[in-house]
Amino acid sequence: MGQGGPGVQVESTLERDFALLCRFDPSVAGIEEQPLRIEYDDADGRARSYVPDFLVAYRSARSVPRLVEIKYSTDPMLISGQLDGRAYARRHGWRFQVVTELEIRTPRLENATFLLPFRGRPVAPDLREALRSALRDGGQKNVASLADEMAVALGLNRPEVLPGIWTMVAEFKVMTDLDRPLTMSSLVALAKEKRS
Repeated sequence: MGQGGPGVQVESTLERDFALLCRFDPSVAGIEEQPLRIEYDDADGRARSYVPDFLVAYRSARSVPRLVEIKYSTDPMLISGQLDGRAYARRHGWRFQVVTELEIRTPRLENATFLLPFRGRPVAPDLREALRSALRDGGQKNVASLADEMAVALGLNRPEVLPGIWTMVAEFKVMTDLDRPLTMSSLVALAKEKRS
């Protein structure tokens, strides 16, 4: 078993990747692996059971927890419709979802893998404020031009500025389309500040 993030044990790379996406998602409050066993009768009336892979809890009270089964899209159990925890999830006020590599192995996963190491890195206050100011005053910019603008303004070079930009993207202080591959041409904008 491998690690899917802090404290999450996983049994496959696909589960690891799903857990990483959850860890990257700011709406996710927590993820529990193999949270319960679901008992059911198969089509022939035989008692069966299976253990869903994750229970995902969300920060918003409006988002119900999600019971998740991770399978490859070609898995025979998925194709035959044997995996169905909807009734169980509904009884608990949750929703059930089977998630495949088609939803997991996406540009968002690549971006999360790249950005997560930047989370929590310190960004010099002058760089943080200069980035906010440039995006607030100048609107959306591509990463390369923003990095070059910051380098000139602060007497630095691009490699000194880029980690600060990526940290602010990883912290969702600077927004970009995370469903497209991140490049130096990616457009970034200042995130809307939440009012208390």
